[in-house]
Amino acid sequence: MISSSIIKRWASILNIIGCIQFIILTTIAMLYYAGGTYVDSSTTNYQFWYNFFSDLGRTIAHSGISNITAFILFIIAFSVWGIFQIPFFIAFTFLFTHIKNLRVISPTASILGILSGICYIGIAFTPSNLLNPIHELFVGIGFSSIFASIILYAIAIFQNKEFSNFYAITLTISAAILTIYFILLYLHPSIRTPRELLIQATGQKIMMYTLLLCGILLGYGTLQHELHDLVPK
Repeated sequence: MISSSIIKRWASILNIIGCIQFIILTTIAMLYYAGGTYVDSSTTNYQFWYNFFSDLGRTIAHSGISNITAFILFIIAFSVWGIFQIPFFIAFTFLFTHIKNLRVISPTASILGILSGICYIGIAFTPSNLLNPIHELFVGIGFSSIFASIILYAIAIFQNKEFSNFYAITLTISAAILTIYFILLYLHPSIRTPRELLIQATGQKIMMYTLLLCGILLGYGTLQHELHDLVPK
């Protein structure tokens, strides 16, 4: 029978891989994006500070040109990220079950993390130019869920003496960055002008890369925790 420690280690590795492949594949997809933004259809390539990640997942770019290569890469990147995140959150909750006052917080945080993973898969398969209402629903639920999960796990890690507070601090900083992004999102919901688009697209980039870095660090921390437990005391 496979031990729980091995399962946790592989779940951590998969979570790290899921985050890294997302960065790599979306970067490649940016090179193949067929052009155009919400306010300027004449641009001929991906404008990092003016295009959204979801633009990569359009079947037809804002320029009106087929975007099939970037679209396929986007589907793979988001769906693999979501799929690989699910086993990690299932395994991660068992690091806190021995602490009485975390027996509710930890499973709740993991359920939210799993929900966000499912929503990432939903985002992948709902192109914004074809299924925008459903796409936006997955985006809203997915990133709200991971935001709540981060806050709850920051609390849990601060109370778990076996897990370094470095990771709790990392999660706290990530939650603060996401809070700022959500505030900007609600203060400037419009993207009718280049300035408004710049604020929205830049904020999204910061939010996404924060989540990805957070996922890599948390996966690494969990992996180190499990490897440490294998060392004879």
